[in-house]
Amino acid sequence: MKSDLEKIKAWIKLLSAPDIGNAKAIKIARDLGEPKNILEDTSKLLDLGIITSKTRDYFFAETDPENWQKICDLLEQYDIQFTSILDESYPEPLKNIFDPPPFLFYRGTLQSDALRRSIAVVGTRKASNYGKLMTKRIVSDLARAQFTIISGLAYGIDTIAHLAALDNNIQTYAVMGTGVDQIYPARNRELAERIIEDGALISEFIPGKKAEKWNFPTRNRIISGLALGCLVAEGDKRSGALLTAKFAMDQNRDVFALPGDINRPQAEGPNYLIKLGAKIIANANDILEEYELVINDNKSKFPKLNEEEDFIYRILLQNKPEMHFDQLIVKTGYKVGELSTILLALELKNVIKKVPGNKVVPLY
Repeated sequence: MKSDLEKIKAWIKLLSAPDIGNAKAIKIARDLGEPKNILEDTSKLLDLGIITSKTRDYFFAETDPENWQKICDLLEQYDIQFTSILDESYPEPLKNIFDPPPFLFYRGTLQSDALRRSIAVVGTRKASNYGKLMTKRIVSDLARAQFTIISGLAYGIDTIAHLAALDNNIQTYAVMGTGVDQIYPARNRELAERIIEDGALISEFIPGKKAEKWNFPTRNRIISGLALGCLVAEGDKRSGALLTAKFAMDQNRDVFALPGDINRPQAEGPNYLIKLGAKIIANANDILEEYELVINDNKSKFPKLNEEEDFIYRILLQNKPEMHFDQLIVKTGYKVGELSTILLALELKNVIKKVPGNKVVPLY
């Protein structure tokens, strides 16, 4: 645990340094490796030539991050886990979004397989009965196709989405606008504990961070970034749900919208998104057909992939909807025979399919 704490401390110190934001922190880490090694030898940092004198002085000062002992206590008290963008456990879908978080804290379990088939479900805190009913129905049907549900633990649509996932025995992840030790809203404490049992509470904010209104718009890019697509159930045109949909569009994620009564303010957002080109959703099948899936009453789980299969599959996901065989050769460096063998294994596991034009399509 001591080595983990040193790693966490170094990442926090790197990101809290003057003139260092997410992008610069990630560049430093990708160029030079783990921050704890950099802080032991700051000459490498100086050689990089992207830090100011103020930043240099901060790194040279042998001081712990602010409230470090309190952070350590919270990590232990709440069994909080940590992953950085350099780690294999860091969610792959987040790595290539604009402004990815350099690290995440989480309570529960993060599983890369679960994110291969995932949908963000967001909406207003003041949900109508129609919005609640449709969200529950759609999520319940998505559960039968083994979709993981991503949302934000807020009142209203978020709560309904998480509960529907849990009631149908599928994983759900809640992305927090606070530290993962701070359950907000407090009324959802029991829900949060249920999520932790098989899913996770996730946050880029340091443990102990309390709810502040500007945190929630920031975390919305993570909600959309973790998922293949984003369903906006209800919300007005100024709602956080619409911001999440905008992030989804910018991240090349699919955007789905539940149409509503034009006289209700909760329907303004989804109806507006439909005008912009979001897909109209009447039921879960409207989402499933985008991924060429059907509801599977046998609830078969995503098959286990070996290292080579997983490598190829991740490349296909990052280049959806399809990739030419020759592009895969160039991207992976495999020989024709080697790649053909791996693709055949993936096809037999029913996670890809070949389409005309010598192209390959991921099915999850």
